[in-house]
Amino acid sequence: MDLRCRIVAIAVLTTIMAVPVFAANKVEPGFQGVGGKFGEVYECAFPNSVKLDGDLEDFAWQLAGWHFVDNKTGTGPAPNEADASIAFAAVADDKWLYVAIRVKDDKIVRGEEPPGSSWKDDSVEIYIDPNHGETAAYETKNGNWDSQITIPADNIGKDPKKPDLGGTGDGATTGTEVVVVETAEGWDVEAAVPLSSKGKWDINPTDGMVIGFNIHLNDDDDGGDRDHKLIWSKKDVDDRSWTDTTRFADLQFVNLQLSVDAKGKLTTQWARMKANR
Repeated sequence: MDLRCRIVAIAVLTTIMAVPVFAANKVEPGFQGVGGKFGEVYECAFPNSVKLDGDLEDFAWQLAGWHFVDNKTGTGPAPNEADASIAFAAVADDKWLYVAIRVKDDKIVRGEEPPGSSWKDDSVEIYIDPNHGETAAYETKNGNWDSQITIPADNIGKDPKKPDLGGTGDGATTGTEVVVVETAEGWDVEAAVPLSSKGKWDINPTDGMVIGFNIHLNDDDDGGDRDHKLIWSKKDVDDRSWTDTTRFADLQFVNLQLSVDAKGKLTTQWARMKANR
């Protein structure tokens, strides 16, 4: 690669890898425009692996698309984005669906409720409909098992392999691993949802494959029940995703490798794009 190409490549990667900035409901596309459409579909690049350590500055997260949910979007709006708002991204490899969620929360309330009732405290929820069944009630048979995976902020500092989880559809027993870390503006979640969950589902990503998917935030400001509820899916206008998968939006797998090697060389896809010009 000549000097000119190197300069262009570095400039492109620098632009792509800028830290996502919070803004009212929007999609910030990732590498080669991957991202999707807000509240309708998230485009999930695969095969890409993530080290589960709570560091959302990993290359995969820098290159993935990010969806931003403001403080007004959901059934329980918050007064401002510092009180409650989220941004999320997802990638997958052959074993895990990785989900990163950056939470703005000016007061973290944790540990007041047991995992089964963690929706009353600060928590995020990941929803999975593995066969895209879009049924009015959760399916509970192998291969078609729908789940709500509730991840409370109380997991800050806990063992990633033994997180305290809740959720309907036996979300706590999906085998999901989680790292939660406190930040200056709230808390970050890095979750690994197994693509093969015994007795529940076997998801084998292929280019264009779609599963049902949703992301929620529960925000508790003063103890007791939650005070605010934010929802990504445009179809979930009544907070029914916990029991009704017709309220889910979609996650579509896109065959796009985002990773770079240890020396910081160009991504595989960028190299291919240059070769094909």
